[in-house]
Amino acid sequence: MRFASVPFKEAIDFFRQKVNLPTEKWTDLMNEMHSRAFVVAGAMKSELLSDMRTAIDDAISKGTTITEFRKAFDETVKKHGWDYKGNRGWRTGVIFNTNLRVAWSAGHYKQMTDPDVLKARPYWRYVGGLSEHPRPLHLAWNGIVLPGNDPWWDSHYPVRDFGCKCMVVSHSASELERDGLTVAEKAPDDGYYDWTNKETGEVQRIPRGVGPGWNYSPKAAWGQKLSDNAMKGWNAQGANAWERLTPGNWETYGRPERVDADKAKATLGKKVAASEIESEIKKIIGGDKKVFTFSAGDFRYDVLVNAKTLAEHIDPARDKYIPFLRETLEEPFEVWLSFEKHKGTGKVVLRQRIIKAVQTGEKEGMLAVTNAVDGVMEAWTFMPVKDMDYLNRQRVGRLIWARQKK
Repeated sequence: MRFASVPFKEAIDFFRQKVNLPTEKWTDLMNEMHSRAFVVAGAMKSELLSDMRTAIDDAISKGTTITEFRKAFDETVKKHGWDYKGNRGWRTGVIFNTNLRVAWSAGHYKQMTDPDVLKARPYWRYVGGLSEHPRPLHLAWNGIVLPGNDPWWDSHYPVRDFGCKCMVVSHSASELERDGLTVAEKAPDDGYYDWTNKETGEVQRIPRGVGPGWNYSPKAAWGQKLSDNAMKGWNAQGANAWERLTPGNWETYGRPERVDADKAKATLGKKVAASEIESEIKKIIGGDKKVFTFSAGDFRYDVLVNAKTLAEHIDPARDKYIPFLRETLEEPFEVWLSFEKHKGTGKVVLRQRIIKAVQTGEKEGMLAVTNAVDGVMEAWTFMPVKDMDYLNRQRVGRLIWARQKK
């Protein structure tokens, strides 16, 4: 099966912004989290995930077939000795088709919601019943035409379950008239059902026709475009503008309340001009960019530090702490991952927070919080040890690396 004969930029962009994450079960990541993470249930090794990802990337960007993917899959399984669940045909089909269809669907959504495209082609038509055994409701929705900004699409824009092959086509008003299509007076209302996550006990209310784990808005990948004034209002709320999707914190993981300060290897730097911060960072990391790695068992997690990007986010008042950047990243106290959704745009990001305390030689030690988004470091700050309450509010989500007591 070939999804297209030419590369589809938006689909490629969607897939390549994901971060590899290990998971034991398909329920480890649910709903919006999939828009920012590449996972294969049961794949816990970094190298295994990377090889799987390369094979899927080739399918999306180069048009390789499922037959070619299965060959790469067999080589990867043999190489890593992976004992996966399910038979080969079913498992490879799920991995291949799910990733490709979701990427293509997200790519089309990005195209259709472009302001100029949406203005020219404001009506969307649901195309269902494309599977060999279509779900009854998906078949019932076939042919429904609604405005592209109708809220119904937030919960029903495909893909909406494993194996779903439904799609959406946009139309101009003249096309509707030419083809004899009419806009529905109202969106379908098929009710909801309750689904219980057996691992967590959480009960989710899901629209009928939508599978567990697929109940999220397509805006999660790209975000809804808001007016400048609206975004200004959200930006003023800072951290309150984001909803945390990943449960857990330092208490639930049984971590100590206080982060002990390490003896510093570096010394406080001198005050530098804002224009020189980038050069100082380059000296510390040894070039324009550097990847820092955290390993836990078979899984490796990487954070990219780009000197230019980081320099744009560092408060000049904190520049004297730049010399401590390298040891913060090489010898942290904890590393946390947290999926977070913007309350205004609906966009989901994967935040990584790296925690460390350092004895800087000043009256008080300093606490370092390194903030990366989707694997790229974008912010870094130091604060006095007395701000422990603030620091502990950053120790949330999934703990992926922790220093153990000696």
